[in-house]
Amino acid sequence: MDNKWVFRVSSAPDAGGGHVMRCLSIGRELQKYQSIHFLLCNNGKDWIDRIKYYGITASIYSSPLEMENTNVLVDGYTFSKLEIQSWRDKCKYMALIDDDEIAPNYIDLVISTRMDSIIYKNYKSQKILQGSKYALLASEYAGKVSTNDNKEVANILVSCGLIDSNNFTCQVLSALSECNFNGNVNIAIGSQALNLQQITNSINNYNFSINLVLDSNGLHNLLIKSDIVIGAGGVSLLERMSLGKPSVTIIAVENQRNQAIWSKNSGATILVDPLEKKFQNNLMNSINVLLKSKERRLEMGSKGAAIIDGKGVTRVARCMAFGEC
Repeated sequence: MDNKWVFRVSSAPDAGGGHVMRCLSIGRELQKYQSIHFLLCNNGKDWIDRIKYYGITASIYSSPLEMENTNVLVDGYTFSKLEIQSWRDKCKYMALIDDDEIAPNYIDLVISTRMDSIIYKNYKSQKILQGSKYALLASEYAGKVSTNDNKEVANILVSCGLIDSNNFTCQVLSALSECNFNGNVNIAIGSQALNLQQITNSINNYNFSINLVLDSNGLHNLLIKSDIVIGAGGVSLLERMSLGKPSVTIIAVENQRNQAIWSKNSGATILVDPLEKKFQNNLMNSINVLLKSKERRLEMGSKGAAIIDGKGVTRVARCMAFGEC
């Protein structure tokens, strides 16, 4: 396959960080074999420095002509069918990260993020990469599992998304207080989070220490240090599974539901649903389960690590570069 890839990625602030981060995970691995360039949305310029940190170029998208005679990876919900078709008309080969089994028939390579089963009849002649074998985690997650066997939980990571538009972080802090937790809490959140000021103002209200980590370049180091994790159900759920970290998972947006249910059914997390009337009570009870039971934490961590080996991007990149699928 030709050696230039263009990644057209949904990167506006209201899209969150998941699209860029999972494409960056692929790009870091794929650049070992081929050149990569990110094309970002008009208000996605804040991602450019982070992408360049890994030796990958990036710019703001201007026209389909930028796809001429290249290979293109598309990731985003806001792109119209007409836009994607115009890119396909220009490029040589197109891959698409598909969260909802709706990839158009002209896509050459479908990278499905569904961890559970998919309906293959929804696709035609495309190559399809699907399942936990292809989980899109950064290469550092292919390392050693760091399951802790500490009797007590001392360190908790709270990661409810960069924007956390539903303010789940404050609800988690309230639940931890109700559980009488008195250890350390790291909160990974974006500097543009809608409720950041409220979180900052509340820090001294609790009997546990709080450390705010703003705009972290990945969660790996924070996860390694954590005994349990409370967070959203996107890519970060797969990250904590791969490291053997027991967790409570909140469905922060609806497109996380299938993956969160799959993880729960696999025994790798405890799931709480904000749509349920007793959400806050369920959240507190779920956290209590992990705080009180070392056996439950170890069991959950080992199940997660057995499912996600962290080598998904290596497999995806080799398929994109050499067709080794």
